[in-house]
Amino acid sequence: MSTQHDATDLDQGFFKFPVPTWKGMIGYAIALSMFMTALTMFSSGQSIPDIPQLSEADRLDELGDIDSYNFQLLQDGYEQPQYQSNKAAFLLVPLELEEGRIGTEGCYESEDDEGNTEINYGYDIEEGSVLTFRDQAGDSITSSFDKSGTLDPEGDFFSQYCTETWHRDVKGYGQDNSENRILMAYMLVQNEPNEYYQLLSFTEISGFNDYENPPEITQREDAGRFALLASGIGGLIFMYSTPTSLSYALRKIRKSNHTNAKETASAAGVLGSDGRQFQHCGPHGEIIGPANQLFRDAYSDWLFGCPPLPTSYSNVFTKDGDGSLIPEHPQRIGTPRPAMMTPYSLGALTFALSFIWLSSDLRARDGSEIHTLIGYVMTFFVTIINILWFFSAYKQAKLSQTINDLPTSPIRSVAVGQAEVVGQVRPSSAGTPAFTVGGKEMQGTVLWTWSSYKYVCRQTDDGQECGWEHRETKNGGVPFVLHDGTGGMIIDPSLWQAENKTLNLGSCVAAWESGKWKWTVNAIGVGDPLYVLGDCVPRSREHLDAWGGDETEGSALVTMVPSTETGEGSIMSLGTELDVVAQRRSRFEMLIVPIIVFTFGIFMFLNYTP
Repeated sequence: MSTQHDATDLDQGFFKFPVPTWKGMIGYAIALSMFMTALTMFSSGQSIPDIPQLSEADRLDELGDIDSYNFQLLQDGYEQPQYQSNKAAFLLVPLELEEGRIGTEGCYESEDDEGNTEINYGYDIEEGSVLTFRDQAGDSITSSFDKSGTLDPEGDFFSQYCTETWHRDVKGYGQDNSENRILMAYMLVQNEPNEYYQLLSFTEISGFNDYENPPEITQREDAGRFALLASGIGGLIFMYSTPTSLSYALRKIRKSNHTNAKETASAAGVLGSDGRQFQHCGPHGEIIGPANQLFRDAYSDWLFGCPPLPTSYSNVFTKDGDGSLIPEHPQRIGTPRPAMMTPYSLGALTFALSFIWLSSDLRARDGSEIHTLIGYVMTFFVTIINILWFFSAYKQAKLSQTINDLPTSPIRSVAVGQAEVVGQVRPSSAGTPAFTVGGKEMQGTVLWTWSSYKYVCRQTDDGQECGWEHRETKNGGVPFVLHDGTGGMIIDPSLWQAENKTLNLGSCVAAWESGKWKWTVNAIGVGDPLYVLGDCVPRSREHLDAWGGDETEGSALVTMVPSTETGEGSIMSLGTELDVVAQRRSRFEMLIVPIIVFTFGIFMFLNYTP
């Protein structure tokens, strides 16, 4: 028999840029702003001088002869005319501040979050004043902080114990004054064409023989680190804003279905202007009529039209007509392939590599103890995320491989063991029992969940905040029949819920508000498409007695349950195999990309040398 549709026409090829939903567009806009922020931070960092680490500086007891210093080529970020030549020496030397004000310090009053008053020590460093220093040999120099204005002053004073408020200038009081402060200075020195000293950072020390290290100058590196952070966050947002390659193709088909249905009256099994109504049935398949509240919208309905509902459910296990498979069965239309690559891959690699690079940089490059601590914490975090991502990707890829490789069985001939079936939901002897939510009676469903919310306003420190708060969620369901044209089989939701499996009931089929209350209903109803991946097992005698069967139909004697022995996932989801495949990515994106990230993460970690 010729097929009306061919799903292989939806094969996505090597690369596809799937058009995102409006939520995805917002995500793309945020991700783009993060990438622009990263570029701006990186660009601005290029103008900041690249200061060597303290470990690379020459340690001196006194200034000595400037011509004996170890002069070397300046690194990136140094520009004329602030720097007189392209060579400089970097040294650590204890110096006494004799003239000039380097900053202010004091004990200042402040309030904590609870309004309690406390007094704490604090200081502020100036960057523009000219300072005169003298070493222990009596030689003096004049210095100041970075004249280009790209480096903020870095320094530490002895912390004071505060019992009352006070403040004073930190300055020099002249030669041989006991109130002068002694500092371990980190300095840039040039001797061509003239002697030039630039103070990079300092820490207060108790005497000339004390060798405490001043703060590292990492402002150029920090600009790059913030750029990596912004890039990583942008990659993560970009990654999760990118839909699967097949989802856009299916959205286009369903949008066309929605447009074509605008002039059609909605009915049970017929997609119309309001959607497709569920069929409400009493016990033993008695047809009552269209459900009165619930509609399946076009964007989660059949792709190629709902198969006609039978006029009688006297024997739900027998074939329809000549026993042909429903039009949307994978054996008739095939299975499409997602694109090997989408922008998801780029976002995932950007996110992972940015954070791996950032954590390694914080540990391995110059910085304070806080930098190193953050680097180790981030390394631990990134490593754990990589491991979890890898194993999750492995499970997802294995499940996808099962979906792709496991032939979809006609229900009439399904065999005991792992199986995949697709069909239309029809009532069993349980019918479609009505249930009441928010004063409304819901009909035509066999599996459902509903939630209630209350609009609540609460007083906070920032004013009044109002919003919907969840109050209650209840689930329900009855055994139903899954029919694919060749025959029907009983599916019992209780066998799935007992295994604590999450069932995909699709989008909301009803939502309404009344006063300060709101209710939402998600459900699977008569006429819906359903995909089931699990184990086909014989039904027990008790189950046959409770819900009926047919000894002449093999499909009436079996049912589908979650997989237990195969170790693979199980799926019960609204839609056909097309919908399930459309929500999954290619093997490359699900498995190879995480493997690349995982391998690179291990390589970066193992090759770190403190």
